[in-house]
Amino acid sequence: MGAEQSHPVNFEVGALKVDTNNEPYFQMGPNTLRVPMELHKEARDNLSRSVREGAEDYTVNSYMYFQGGRNNQRFDTDINYVIFRQESYFNWLFGAKEPTLSGVINCDTGESTLFIPRLPESYAVWSGPLRSPDWFVRHYGVDECYYTDELVTVLKEKRCSTLYLMEGMNRFSYVHTSAPIFEGIENFTLDKTTLYPMAVAGRVRKTDKELDVIRYVTKVTSEGHRRVMLAAKAGMMEYQASSIFTYYCYMYGGCRERGYIPICPSGDRSKILHYGGQSAPNDRQIQDGDLCLFDMGGEYHCYLTDITTTFPVNGVFTDVQKTTYEMVLDTVHSVVNRIRPGFTWREARIVCYRALLRNLAEQGLLVGSVDDLYEAKLHRIFMPHGIGHFIGGDVHDVGGNASYWCWSDAEAKDIDWYDPDLEWCPLEKNMVLTIEPGCYYNDVLLDPALANPAQGKFMVKSEIDKYRGIGGVRIEEVFIVTPDGCEIISDVPRTVTEIEEYMKNPPPDDIPFLDAF
Repeated sequence: MGAEQSHPVNFEVGALKVDTNNEPYFQMGPNTLRVPMELHKEARDNLSRSVREGAEDYTVNSYMYFQGGRNNQRFDTDINYVIFRQESYFNWLFGAKEPTLSGVINCDTGESTLFIPRLPESYAVWSGPLRSPDWFVRHYGVDECYYTDELVTVLKEKRCSTLYLMEGMNRFSYVHTSAPIFEGIENFTLDKTTLYPMAVAGRVRKTDKELDVIRYVTKVTSEGHRRVMLAAKAGMMEYQASSIFTYYCYMYGGCRERGYIPICPSGDRSKILHYGGQSAPNDRQIQDGDLCLFDMGGEYHCYLTDITTTFPVNGVFTDVQKTTYEMVLDTVHSVVNRIRPGFTWREARIVCYRALLRNLAEQGLLVGSVDDLYEAKLHRIFMPHGIGHFIGGDVHDVGGNASYWCWSDAEAKDIDWYDPDLEWCPLEKNMVLTIEPGCYYNDVLLDPALANPAQGKFMVKSEIDKYRGIGGVRIEEVFIVTPDGCEIISDVPRTVTEIEEYMKNPPPDDIPFLDAF
């Protein structure tokens, strides 16, 4: 252990606990999920094995180095503008909640070492107890812990042969991660190419313990969505509906954070895909007869989920709302029924868009064969987004393998709406994804398409005009790939009949929560 700070305090506090068998775990409170720190040890062992067995010119006694997240302050003030949330790779491997940590993992043995900042005595006055290295070893299940200023000395003592660093690009967000640096790093042989793709692959294939956490947060999120369906009413502001979800997930599920800013449009605003941000902050008053499209997900222990429900605020679909909803639901089923190991996301995307076009033609909004409609890219007009994404440590989780990135930039321009990281990635058992088809009536897309002879000749304006003003419908399910298909783990009313019946006659257990609203 590193040299101790004076007067360190070690005691059980909050959500980080150790049971009578000396097994550390995270649990927010009674009736919330207990997450064993063994989850992170398994991740470390699996990644160590991947590097050890897959790295070119691997040398014995190599280490992986990771930096945790840092606090973010609001512009030039001394105030943290968000609750600290651990960097996702660091949480996956260590489960640690504190900022400004780093860690190394021995690739031969999986032995883990955390490095913590040497904090001033005043920290105990303003922010909480000064936790010793022993506290971190005990509560996170790592093998050793030292202070950050001891990092270089410790690595030299361990005779580190190669230090693997994280550097690469998230193929979903196109955000590049640069290799971390620290004072004295020049003393070591560095590898900046091996680790990133192996860590990505490790996060994609969930362990059973990870699936337990994702199932839990998806269950809580589903319950939150159902409560919002019952509590939402005409005259309520969209942000009030959003706040009910946030309250429920934290109060009853221990989900302090949401996975992303809730997207809660109503009426015509439901055609705006990422509504809810700074330019459209869930600030409309919901009107009688509106559809509410609510895309919301909770987060627990830095694992999260993503569910979208669409429902009429008054509990009864109009004819055009019902038609649109059932077109989208049929599209969901068309894709889900094909999901299985080996099925690629590109195949899923094609199935999805063609199913939506078939439905639009069957309802008279389009004319022509599905082949012609797809060739004319009319799915881009009614569904201008991808069909889903990985779920895990981030809402748009890392996924796939760079080797599946099979085309040049020029070729990519000729491919319609795609999910770049997933496109050619065969699905595998224990991958967790969303499927989120939608159908929207957005004048910004409809009017130019109607005026374009190549597309307008397939569009029935008189029918399409009947649907303008309702906004749109999106249905988003969360599923786990199983050996012979997939398991939908989101659990909310989905058919028109189920939604209308649920809102009219809610289960008795769901009603007491509503007394506050």
